[in-house]
Amino acid sequence: MNVQAAINAGLFVQFVYNNWNVPNPNQPNSLDGKAVVTSGGGPVIPGKNYNVIKTIYANDLATDISPNKAAQGFRTIGIVAQNTVDASDVFVAIRGTEGIWEWIQDAKFLLRSFPPVQGSGLTEDGFTDMYLSFSFAQGGGGSFMNDLKNALSNAGNVTVAGHSLGSALATLCALDMAANTDMSVGLYTLASPRVGDLTFHNLFNHVVKNAYRVANRLDVVTHVPLPPLYWHVGDDTELMPPDSMKFDIGCEHHLSTYLNMLATLIGQQNQYPIDTNCLKQAPAGVAAAHVEV
Repeated sequence: MNVQAAINAGLFVQFVYNNWNVPNPNQPNSLDGKAVVTSGGGPVIPGKNYNVIKTIYANDLATDISPNKAAQGFRTIGIVAQNTVDASDVFVAIRGTEGIWEWIQDAKFLLRSFPPVQGSGLTEDGFTDMYLSFSFAQGGGGSFMNDLKNALSNAGNVTVAGHSLGSALATLCALDMAANTDMSVGLYTLASPRVGDLTFHNLFNHVVKNAYRVANRLDVVTHVPLPPLYWHVGDDTELMPPDSMKFDIGCEHHLSTYLNMLATLIGQQNQYPIDTNCLKQAPAGVAAAHVEV
């Protein structure tokens, strides 16, 4: 795995986290035309500039705890971003959702077929239903993969990235794209749960050759749903958080933790600090963090 490429993929996802609910958290927010930048305002990849060409919307996961969540309408879930000087260079980035914790608590982990790819085995029904709701329209509708192909008529290399629930959705998207388009597809997932059964695992690894999964060994989300019904996909890299971080379920899953762990592998951990509230000795007077999952 190219560690810097994995960090870059995570930064595209971080951009979605930073912007999906601005200015109104209760309405879908179009990111079309926005420059993809880091929290500091610089380019995600030094020397390259990307603009959002399409915003991805989806119905959020409904759970037994919050059964009306999906009925609340479509939300901004991801972006399609294109290099401003090289149209063949594209990123698809998909965020997670706070609902993943509810899903872990009450999900029945039911399996269903994945209609976009015949013979792909069975996938988790909540992830699959949410992926099948993907649309470039704020109210839903259209054929997502056909619309994506039309939007990326000049694309040659597409990197799909996700964190948490977004990793599960990114996994389904990468398989759909690799099986149903001529584009070269790569996948980076951070903190991904398992998505499908053994048949799905085998087909995915055959079709999506460049798939990389990064997991914090202490992150509970990466351990569900359980085998033997569910299997991880892709080439896995398992990491441990630093000793300076306190053990906390949310902190183990936080995107900043993953970026820090990856950066540590190449000696750049100071550029990607862990959230201060996740340190064993957080600065006095710092409020509790809002952790996106």
